Amino acid sequence: MSESGEPVHSVASAITNAVGSPEHDGAKHMLGEAQAGRWAVDEETGTHLRSAISHAHGQLDALNARIELLRRAPKLGNDAYARQVAEHMRAAMDSDAQSLVPVFKALLEGLDNLQQALEVAMRNYDAADEAATQYLGRFKD
Repeated sequence: MSESGEPVHSVASAITNAVGSPEHDGAKHMLGEAQAGRWAVDEETGTHLRSAISHAHGQLDALNARIELLRRAPKLGNDAYARQVAEHMRAAMDSDAQSLVPVFKALLEGLDNLQQALEVAMRNYDAADEAATQYLGRFKD
């Protein structure tokens, strides 16, 4: 608990709430909104957002090989205590939905969903713009 009495949220919790968790997935919600036609974005804004998402995805992809190493227990030795410590270290990285490895995977998936949502939203904007142009064109004559 923080000094104000509010629960303290972990970084993992904040990340999964933003882009991907079974309970709350903002990127999937945005994709659903775009697919339903309730979200649109113009080409210029969409281009900037697409670039930012691609940059973030590229940086995370570079870390992916290292993240995969965290799924394995480190080699600390063959005695029972070393194996127990190694398993504990592995479990700390990949034991539940709030562990680093699943959060990282959810972040990558969330970026993919966000990219798809953006593409749909850009098409929505273009379609709405075309419809408005056609409608207003009737008043031209």
